[in-house]
Amino acid sequence: MRTTTMLVYINMAIACSTLLSYQIQAAELLGQHPLCEASAALLIPCPDQKNSECLLVGDNEQGQELYLFTINGDTLSPSAKPTVDFNLNDQQEILDIEALTAVSAHEILAFASHSRKASCKLDEERHQFGKLNLANHETKIVDTLKFKQVNCQHLFSQPVSDASIRAVCKVIDDAETKAAAIESDLQTGKIDKKKAKNLCNTVNAFNAEGAVVLKTSKGNDVWIGLRAPILAVHPAQPDKKNLAILLHLKDTNAYTFDRVAFVDLDERGIRDLSTDGDFIWIIAGPTEDRSEPFQLRRIAKSALEQSQVIEAELIDKNLPDSSEGLAIQGKKAFILIDGDKGDTNKCKDPAQYKIVTLP
Repeated sequence: MRTTTMLVYINMAIACSTLLSYQIQAAELLGQHPLCEASAALLIPCPDQKNSECLLVGDNEQGQELYLFTINGDTLSPSAKPTVDFNLNDQQEILDIEALTAVSAHEILAFASHSRKASCKLDEERHQFGKLNLANHETKIVDTLKFKQVNCQHLFSQPVSDASIRAVCKVIDDAETKAAAIESDLQTGKIDKKKAKNLCNTVNAFNAEGAVVLKTSKGNDVWIGLRAPILAVHPAQPDKKNLAILLHLKDTNAYTFDRVAFVDLDERGIRDLSTDGDFIWIIAGPTEDRSEPFQLRRIAKSALEQSQVIEAELIDKNLPDSSEGLAIQGKKAFILIDGDKGDTNKCKDPAQYKIVTLP
């Protein structure tokens, strides 16, 4: 009896030790105002240091610049030149940047969420993405959806014949219809802004928060990960439910898609994506705004080539809520935690970061 009890304690200790090996130091502050709401991350070659990587950070409230940090062990420090300017004119900006990815060492894609505001009001400045050339210091804005609703008609080539794309179309269009009705009721005074926000938080309208580029023999494959909506039931695997959605960008000249993939994240959406040699890494979180632990998961890159639902390996089930940015460097995952800009020249809640040690 004592031997059995001792073995149980030993096994529990080993399990706890394994879990703790994925954990990290306490959260550290990430920069300062105007960087408050860190929402996207990408490792890039440091512009002023050979053979070194820096962390590029997007803020969903800042539409004309990104932020650059040097990596010193487990510490992120603002670079000597801490901002990366889009070099847009005063009338241009890319609002609600939620995803960064690279097609080359010098070309960055900065994706806005293409989502509605919290009250379900359309925001045209969110319906675009930027192609930033770091070498030439130029940014080309792709705004093919700027003056359009984010629905099946505009997201996919028509007519849609693929069953999986049709299923995605239906869930996107259903959510968009509900969101448009909330916006209309707000505009006509049937509901107030507080009621609109509460309702909008439940309809799960289109909201893209992750992007990765996969190098293939044919070139670059760009995949966009959706926070919302999620797919209630897979059309060919009805036992697979509440699935996160990945959309394959047809090319970088328009926000148009030609393939889809589904990932089982236990009813969560995608809050950011990153890659390393073999895996696509995922921050999984609730589709709605609510406080609960986020998760770190991963899938094999090759999984996107199959038609079946992808099962994502759970790496850490206790990321802080509002974990919004992800970058993988070797055995480290940089996790960026969203803050709150507030209404002054000081962050109401500053952005933070943590580092998870990977298996």
